[in-house]
Amino acid sequence: MNLDDLMAVWRSQDAAPLHGVDKTLLQLALRQDQAKLQRQRRIESWTTYVASAGVVAVMAFFLFLMIAARARNAMTGWDFAIPVVGAVAALLAGGAMYVNRKGQAQREQSFGESLRDQLNRRIAQLDDAATRARLASVLVLVLMGGICPVAILLLGYRINQKPISDDGYMLVTLIFVCVWCVVSSIWELRRSIQKDILPRKYRLEALLKQLDAP
Repeated sequence: MNLDDLMAVWRSQDAAPLHGVDKTLLQLALRQDQAKLQRQRRIESWTTYVASAGVVAVMAFFLFLMIAARARNAMTGWDFAIPVVGAVAALLAGGAMYVNRKGQAQREQSFGESLRDQLNRRIAQLDDAATRARLASVLVLVLMGGICPVAILLLGYRINQKPISDDGYMLVTLIFVCVWCVVSSIWELRRSIQKDILPRKYRLEALLKQLDAP
């Protein structure tokens, strides 16, 4: 039985303390939930780190091509700025993810292993997901889903010495798609917070009050 199952049992019972929820099962469910969360965090973090490193490598490759071709192609300072901006955006995305994960780990170290501490830790994690982690996620989405793809698109045109006006509509459409994907992802994140994360937090806070009740 996982944490959501136990919470469903708790909500379905009468007003008795803990509503028949076994404390040992609750602690086990909280530990399983914590282990699952840690796996999700590792996957999310390493996905961002690998993507960030990949974008930096692509930008370095483009910059090398531009430097090698500058003798025969008319490259301006703005052209060389594009891969730099793209690489910086990718590094900032990876850095934002690292700082956020480091901060989360430090905040969670203050909790022990008692049932109340485990509940408080999970509540803090959900609160973090609704505030600090959301800001980090939005920053990563904007940098990796918006700025980096647009930089790659622009570099493709400049490396091939192709005027943007030749495919202006196509470029604008691709940029619009990138922006739309970022905005949609941010909206879905906000929706998830309102419909899933915050309700879970409120249910756990209510359960914690039952534990503290005489």
